[in-house]
Amino acid sequence: MGYSMKSLKILTYSLIIMLAVTGEQARSQQWSLKTGIYEFTNITTREFYVLAPVIWGGYDVWTRSRISLHLSGGMGYKSRKYSEDRHHLYLIPFFFTANYTLPNPDARVYAVIGSGFSLMGKADQNMALDKTHYAITYGYHASGSLRFRLKCKPVLAVELTYNLLMPTVTEDINISGLIINFGIWIPVERNKDRKVKVKKDDI
Repeated sequence: MGYSMKSLKILTYSLIIMLAVTGEQARSQQWSLKTGIYEFTNITTREFYVLAPVIWGGYDVWTRSRISLHLSGGMGYKSRKYSEDRHHLYLIPFFFTANYTLPNPDARVYAVIGSGFSLMGKADQNMALDKTHYAITYGYHASGSLRFRLKCKPVLAVELTYNLLMPTVTEDINISGLIINFGIWIPVERNKDRKVKVKKDDI
């Protein structure tokens, strides 16, 4: 647990330093809208909840050359009947991802790989006990996507992400999973800094 916390602190501080030192932003950034399936990789969780649909929204908070930092959040939900009782699982993921676009100039189809820090909020509601268990866990993820440029500005994407989470307590269910997303990326052009013209008469 101590090693995991140390790794988390190192990752967080590294990202903060990188953002502070390299403050220059690219002219074009992107919004993302995605929907997909969260497949649990833990055997116990997978047998009980199977799959959970999830939707996402995100934005590039920083870009430079082929590297971008993307912040995204979403909502997942799964309802399952067990022993005549209904169970509800709510997932609220937040991903901070460093993406790298593989070199492929002017191609309409290109690949992007990424990795980063994951934060997952969870609400597990047992209707039989009329009780809801809340938990927040963190971890890391790695992703790869194939993107298709359209004639208009939006980009279509197919994305595969492995999310490794570390339960805060041993008794909590492990909600690590494999995520398959389909989405659209919408470029946003950034305006150049306006230059203030000084008249000769004002000097």
